[in-house]
Amino acid sequence: MRKIELQDGKHQRKARLLPFTLLSVLVLSGCAGSNGSAENNSDSASAMSFKVTEENENLEVMMRNQPISSFWFPEDLLQWKADEDPDLPYNISNVPLAERVDKEKLVPVNDTQNKETEVVALSIMNRSTSGNAPHGLNKFDSNTFSYWQYVDKMVYWAGSAGEGLIVPPSPDVTDAAHKNGVPVLGTVFFPPAEFNGKLEWLDDFLQQDADGNFPMVDKLIEVASTYQFDGWFINQETQGNEEQPLTKEHADLMVAFIKQFKEKSGDEFEIMYYDAMTSEGKLEWQNALNEKNAQFLMTENGEPVSDSMFLNFWWTEDRYADQELLKASNQKATEIGVDPYQVYAGIDVQAKGYMTPVRWDLFEKLANETHTSLGLYAADWPYSSSSSIDEFQLKENLFWVNSIGDPTAENTASGTEWRGISNYAIEKSPLTALPFVTNFNVGNGYNFFIDGETVSNLDWNNRSVSDILPTYRWIMDHEGENELAASLDFAQAYYGGNSLKFRGTMEKGKASTLKLYQADLKLDKNVTFTTTAKANVATDLDLVLAFDDGTTETIKADKKLGEDWVTVQYDLSDFADKVINTISYKVTADKAGDIFEMNLGNITIADQDAIGTSKVTDAQVVDAVFDEDALLAGVRLTWETDAPAAYYEVYRVNQDETKSLLGVSNTTNFYINTLPRTDETNKSTFEVVPVNSLLERGDSTTAAMDWPNNSLPKANFSVSKTLVAPGEAITFKNLSSQNAEELAWSFEGADVESSTEAEPTVTYSEEGNYKVTLKVKNKEGEDEKTIENYIVVSQQAKDSIVLLSQGKPTEASSFVNDKEAPAFAVDGKVESKWCAIGTAPHELTIDLESVKTISEVSIAHAEAGNESPDMNTKAYTISVSEDGKEFVDVVTVTRNTLGNTTDTFAPINARYVKLKVVKPTQGSDSAARIYEVEVKGLDGTLN
Repeated sequence: MRKIELQDGKHQRKARLLPFTLLSVLVLSGCAGSNGSAENNSDSASAMSFKVTEENENLEVMMRNQPISSFWFPEDLLQWKADEDPDLPYNISNVPLAERVDKEKLVPVNDTQNKETEVVALSIMNRSTSGNAPHGLNKFDSNTFSYWQYVDKMVYWAGSAGEGLIVPPSPDVTDAAHKNGVPVLGTVFFPPAEFNGKLEWLDDFLQQDADGNFPMVDKLIEVASTYQFDGWFINQETQGNEEQPLTKEHADLMVAFIKQFKEKSGDEFEIMYYDAMTSEGKLEWQNALNEKNAQFLMTENGEPVSDSMFLNFWWTEDRYADQELLKASNQKATEIGVDPYQVYAGIDVQAKGYMTPVRWDLFEKLANETHTSLGLYAADWPYSSSSSIDEFQLKENLFWVNSIGDPTAENTASGTEWRGISNYAIEKSPLTALPFVTNFNVGNGYNFFIDGETVSNLDWNNRSVSDILPTYRWIMDHEGENELAASLDFAQAYYGGNSLKFRGTMEKGKASTLKLYQADLKLDKNVTFTTTAKANVATDLDLVLAFDDGTTETIKADKKLGEDWVTVQYDLSDFADKVINTISYKVTADKAGDIFEMNLGNITIADQDAIGTSKVTDAQVVDAVFDEDALLAGVRLTWETDAPAAYYEVYRVNQDETKSLLGVSNTTNFYINTLPRTDETNKSTFEVVPVNSLLERGDSTTAAMDWPNNSLPKANFSVSKTLVAPGEAITFKNLSSQNAEELAWSFEGADVESSTEAEPTVTYSEEGNYKVTLKVKNKEGEDEKTIENYIVVSQQAKDSIVLLSQGKPTEASSFVNDKEAPAFAVDGKVESKWCAIGTAPHELTIDLESVKTISEVSIAHAEAGNESPDMNTKAYTISVSEDGKEFVDVVTVTRNTLGNTTDTFAPINARYVKLKVVKPTQGSDSAARIYEVEVKGLDGTLN
């Protein structure tokens, strides 16, 4: 299966109110220095003086010390040492796998659900293999998947020949999955040769020592154990070539490898095998469990191998329909002693999502029974195909539930139409132990709310602090003419980034019952049940609990809802020792109106007296880096705690002693990306505040960081052209440091000799070579930059600046294969590219075949070829030479983010032009992706 990287389809901030739809209404809102610590107590949010954190204008900047989620090629993982990995603390999941309600206690909500049918989702949870922040950053855009109730396993789908093949899940994905009782598997991906797969990678992976031990087995177990996820998905699709073919030896080694993995790890970690390589050592997709791939589940001698198998997708195609491959798979599994529900029938939904035609009749065994379990490839489709958050939420509901958006509704799909996962898979729940607390967070937001108040306008995502969302989306029983639609509301929240909104019409005194959660929760006499909510009219929000003894009770709230957030309580004193099966609410409005709106912000079921607060100490800035102007910082912050907290709020302490929220962590470290310098001091103080699940604050601690003194400005500039004809207009651009308050240009020989504009346009009437000077100043001092002979004015330049590099000979330090060779960087097409993998820097040299006068170079980076902007070249240099031996640097770029760049420089004679890709991408991917290089100048030299 090919991993397709997502493009940067940024979810733009929407208007405050989006149109009402049947299923969804979404309302959107609108540094290393000296370390120190001091402790103080923050009993509540109301005791803190907030300054609302402003939006960050530098989100696209990636600081050099940003922690990244791990990925490796086999040889790199074999050399990896956990204790030498500086990013390790950020990549460990801290949420244990929750226990789910026993399937025997689950009650189907429709006639076709089967308790035995499982679902595995292969999901691209981050848009690339490399460069992913372990716990998110200040961006809203994130795949905040929330339909965990239908998923039994998730495979963190990633891996590519240009980045890495062995990819553990980022910890925020593991944290979110584990809260919901879903195990997560990392990916081992050997791509086909067509996608630059190399058989030597498979050989490295399967190498044995003299004792028959597989070193990679130990490494895979070490990674899973250290990072705290649940196993690996092995996808071997590299077929090799005539010189190095895939053989039966590879297949036998893979079987031995998996057996050894299981012998060493036992039941602690799972292996799921993909139906691609057969036991004969051929790349042949069977689309079924049969004699050609059964060896990877159970050997002929009855020895277990993999725990499960993901079948290829073609079983649903008409050409295979008469073979009834899933029925045969069920029979084969039974024959070899394997649970048929550990065989997953794959469906490829990457291109069409719920428009994918599926022969469900081949999947179904009886009315509420299936031949195998279900496997979804690219189950992230609702996210990757959406251009807005409301589209994402709507598609997710249609995909996982059904076209009606109610799992209890009769499914009207026919033939190969999408039926929704709720048609086959029963809803599961992790509500098996108290306390249970949810703020309904999905893991991102346009703002951050504390006690219902906005404390930050920073966009953010951190799936580690997501909550358990309702089991049922949505089951509502309305009296009279009541009608409500449910949605996620990003404009209002009690704590975090969003709340649940119910919006529609309500008759006075008529009730609507909202069934939200499946549970298996035993109550004791000290447990209290509270709900924080608000409504636009006075509303009764009564609690409806169904118990395992078959009884149902409605418990009145102690107060009504109003326009402000209020916490209501329910008296459970009569229900001690009873076990809750489902949690519902009965909503009754005191009066009718045009539009009824109610938001749920928090549910807490707990013995609140038994939940204490934490104390944090020893906060330290362990690492900090700054941009060139020392106006932005990347900060790694850690601290100690006497007991784990639900959240750790990280604040910047301002000069006026107010506090600005920077983010929230669920672990004892936090990374602050592109922290802006906000005052005139050379120090920043951070405060870490522990918060328990009841949103009570414990003892905080602080740490300080010194900034470099950057009071003096730094002058810099560029120009649209440097080789021009007399009278030709050119535009200069000020690139000086942000603290430059005044600027003054001097243009020798120009029609405008001086200017104070940021982007002045000038002309030169006489031929010659001219210098340019820019002087900048602020109250601390000044700086000046002068480039001699920067502008060359010549009649030869009139209509004579031409493209010189197209079709010229090229050489490169490396390239992936003949289809991505260096010649493709000068073929005049952005549909082809030069791609080099391995350790940077990568070099591309163009031979112009004779000495020319050149003055500019344009480059089409990854985004120009429709790849992710994250793959655009970050840092590069351009150097030139007349003899191909001695090169002179003419361009140095250190923080590019653009897909297309044009760099001008003082005209110079050269035959050879060398592009050195120093930092190939915005993240940690080491592959260069250059779609075109255009060298421009005179087809000859200046007289």
